[in-house]
Amino acid sequence: MAYQISDTYDSIDQAMRLMRSSMKGMPQRYRYLRHYDELRRSVAVLLVLLEEAGPWMDETREAEKSTTRAKQMLAAVR
Repeated sequence: MAYQISDTYDSIDQAMRLMRSSMKGMPQRYRYLRHYDELRRSVAVLLVLLEEAGPWMDETREAEKSTTRAKQMLAAVR
């Protein structure tokens, strides 16, 4: 699961870099700078949350594996 979060993080980062480079070549970009800044802030919050979600997803997957293993062992004992 963490690799999916990592891929998502990288894709968002790449999209933001592309947006920044396209903003540089834009005529009258000052009209859109406020929206661009708001988007950057929102995406930054999203990226921080994604970074924090990685370890949690790994723990959840490990817990599910343990639970499945415990159920299999219990079924074998019965």
